[in-house]
Amino acid sequence: MNKLFLVFTIVSIAATGCGSSSNGTGGQAGTGGSGGMGGQGGVGGVGGTEPKCQTPQEMIRCDKVLNIAHRGGRRVRPEHTLLAYDQALVDGADILELDVHETSDGEIVVMHDGTVDRTTNCGGVINEMTFAEIRECDAGYNFSTDDGATYPYRDMGLVVPTMQEVLDRYPDTAFVIEIKQASPSIVDHFVEVVRASEVGDKMIAAAFSDSVMDEFRAAAPEIATAMGVNDTLVFWGNSFGELDPEYEPPAEFAQVPTTFNVGDRIVDVLHPGFVPRAHELDMFVHVWTINDEEEMRFLIETYGVDGIMTDYPPRLTKVINELGVGD
Repeated sequence: MNKLFLVFTIVSIAATGCGSSSNGTGGQAGTGGSGGMGGQGGVGGVGGTEPKCQTPQEMIRCDKVLNIAHRGGRRVRPEHTLLAYDQALVDGADILELDVHETSDGEIVVMHDGTVDRTTNCGGVINEMTFAEIRECDAGYNFSTDDGATYPYRDMGLVVPTMQEVLDRYPDTAFVIEIKQASPSIVDHFVEVVRASEVGDKMIAAAFSDSVMDEFRAAAPEIATAMGVNDTLVFWGNSFGELDPEYEPPAEFAQVPTTFNVGDRIVDVLHPGFVPRAHELDMFVHVWTINDEEEMRFLIETYGVDGIMTDYPPRLTKVINELGVGD
C-alpha cells in the first residue's frame, strides 16, 4: 500500500524510547531482595465516590482519560523505584508504566536504560551484570529537582526493583510494561513471570521493536499489546481518508508521541482523524510524554485521547479533574 511510508525511520523515537518532550510532542520469577524504601501502595486519585472502573482489568479500557505514570512519575520521585510508584498512586495515577531488562543471571528488573549509569551511582550494562551487582546500586543517586543543586534521595536505601516485586506490591493496579531488551530475547521469561503472577488481564505489553512484539503476541496472544514503531506507521497511514478494508491492526493500543522525525522533517502523529480512526477499529490512543498542563488540556479537548503518559501524575490529575474527564 503506497500510503504506509514504511521507508520512514523514526530515529528519535527508537533511540530514546518514551522520552520527555519539550514541545508536547519473561521461567520462574527470579528472587529479589527487599523492596527498598517506599511505604505501602498508594490509593487512587481524587474522583467521584463511584469510580467508573473499579478493577485493574477494567482500568486498561476505562471510559475516561487515563493518567499513566511514566516510569512512575520520574520528575516527582526517582524513576522506576517503589517510592515513585507509591507516590504516583497517591497522586492519582490510574496505570503504572514500567520498562524492563534482564540481568546476566536471569532476573527481570525495572529500568528504562540498558545501563545503570544515568540513574544510579554504578556503571554497567544490565544484561552483563548480576542481580546482586545491580542491587548494590543507589537508585535515587542522581535524582534532583533543582538541576543538581541537591540530591534528596541519595543514601535513602532506594534500590532497582525487580518486575516481580512491582507486580506483587500493587495487586490492584494496572500496568503498561515495555520490554526494552530486544537481544538476547527475554520474551519467554517475561511471559512466564506475567502468567505466574496472574497479571496478564490487567496489563498492556509494549515494545518499540516490532519483532519483539510479534514474538510476544505469538507467546501470549491473550495479553493486550501496543503497536511497535513500524506497525504504528502503518496505522498512521491508514488514519487518513477512507479505511483500507483489508487493514487489521495488530494491537489494541496505539501509544504514540505527538510528533516524530522523518529525515529532516518533524511530522505530526496526531491529526483530527487519528483518534476517531483508532476508535473505529476498537483501539485506544495513549500519548507520551506530556508534562505541560496546557498541552494535556489540548490533547484531551481537541483530539480526545484515551490516556496520557506523564512524568508529573499530579499535574495530569489536576487537569483531568478540572475538565471532568475522570471518574
